[in-house]
Amino acid sequence: MDGEEWEVPLPDSAEPPSATSADEPGDEPEGASALESETVRLTSPLHEAVRQRVIVLAAETAGQLPLIQLPATLRPFARFAPAKRARLAGTPLAAAVETDTVFRERIADRVREAFPEVVTAFDAGVFPAAADPRDVAALAYLVRPVGWPELVEEAELAARAAERA
Repeated sequence: MDGEEWEVPLPDSAEPPSATSADEPGDEPEGASALESETVRLTSPLHEAVRQRVIVLAAETAGQLPLIQLPATLRPFARFAPAKRARLAGTPLAAAVETDTVFRERIADRVREAFPEVVTAFDAGVFPAAADPRDVAALAYLVRPVGWPELVEEAELAARAAERA
């Protein structure tokens, strides 16, 4: 070339997480597939309290990731404290969780480490009755076990019933 350096653009979230990546076709949970997890959607928006829990978990994780692993829209907020990041970057965090599978998987990896009992219950197909239903909904939304939309809806219904009681 003419002596100039060229910068190679990186995708928004370089280097996908390895802990949960399925390297072999049979590595997916029974009944799940990569395509299925990408095409399954909720029938309604998340309840606001559940959305806030998702944003808080995303804000905490974003602060622990190297800058290169953050979606480009979140990089300006990288040095903020988690609470400030959640408050000022709530919409970009929510959008990144919804649209950036690699970023959501990074959050899910942290959730699996922090809440192994809840994730074990998900894997067993059991609703974790002792956990706050809004936490269950947020964690299911992030981890996306088999049948996660129904689990999120069930948890949100349980939370609303608890409010009325």
